[in-house]
Amino acid sequence: MVSEMTTWVCEQPGSLIKKSSPIPQPAAGQALIRLRALGICGTDVHAFRGNQPMFDYPKIMGHEICGEVVKAADDVEHLPIGQAVIVIPYKHCGECYACQRGRITCCTKLSVMGVHYHGAMQEYVAVDAKQLLAVDDIDVRDAALIEPYAIGAHALARSGAKQGDTLLVVGAGAIGLGVADIASALGINIILAEVNEGRLSEACGRFGYLHALNPLAVDYAGRLKAITEGHGPGFIIDATGNAASMNSQVEHLAASGTIVFVGLHKGEISFNDLAFHKRETTMLASRAADIQDFEQVIALMATKRIHPELLRDNIFPFNELSQSAFSDMTQPKNIKTVIEFDNTGDVDRPE
Repeated sequence: MVSEMTTWVCEQPGSLIKKSSPIPQPAAGQALIRLRALGICGTDVHAFRGNQPMFDYPKIMGHEICGEVVKAADDVEHLPIGQAVIVIPYKHCGECYACQRGRITCCTKLSVMGVHYHGAMQEYVAVDAKQLLAVDDIDVRDAALIEPYAIGAHALARSGAKQGDTLLVVGAGAIGLGVADIASALGINIILAEVNEGRLSEACGRFGYLHALNPLAVDYAGRLKAITEGHGPGFIIDATGNAASMNSQVEHLAASGTIVFVGLHKGEISFNDLAFHKRETTMLASRAADIQDFEQVIALMATKRIHPELLRDNIFPFNELSQSAFSDMTQPKNIKTVIEFDNTGDVDRPE
């Protein structure tokens, strides 16, 4: 029986401290989850570097979670002990205008685990049972990537792109590659754009995309036209969060096309209004994900129609974590790091 666990706390920008803390007990409506795998998100990177405006210190990071139920409150009956689960790390109020319309991803009081409240860079977490989804027959290291894939699924759903359409995905990070992977599984034609040649080559080598372009190349616009028979892509999802990239997308879009910004830029963006109007452009934002997005990703992952094992390029043991190791794993050379928790032998049961 154990009562203490290892927790890593981001005390201030650049400072990640190892602590021993009590294992939480599940309150009413909650289950206690033993971590099995934890994906490192761009949000964690920004928080560690002091660039996450909604993150205050000290706080425990981490919200891309796969774990197993080790204890549940008496009123939680649908999650048996040992059940593998992933966490929907968003809480919404259910009362604001957006929530009343079913648009919970833009709840005015939306809070995110590991940003607004403590996350999962620790061995156990107590989570509201309504935030848990059972997963079976999915590798725990892949299941930890369901949440970032769900963000991509939400952006894709926002776009309205369907089988046979052509989608330009800008940004070959984890979210952009997740969007492209899901879209490919749904029969959508992919053009991938990325300014980092090394990352572009690596991503295409893994996923085998036919069309991979560098937006900084002098012939970029011409190649986009050639690939799309002179029209431009009908759909663009920009996952860069880069103002220059976001500002340029209207010029590349086909007439009547749709742009979705899933990458977040903290400042202003601008675009040519004539180009915008001539196309009757549909421009959308995409934030977080809802349960339908999670369920779609779980189904695609369980049937191996998407390829999270190609997205993750670094698996790191939790028991070897350190501040310097975390700093290294968050460098741009890594597309996706997953921290794996020791799952050998019998599971420790908390008191």
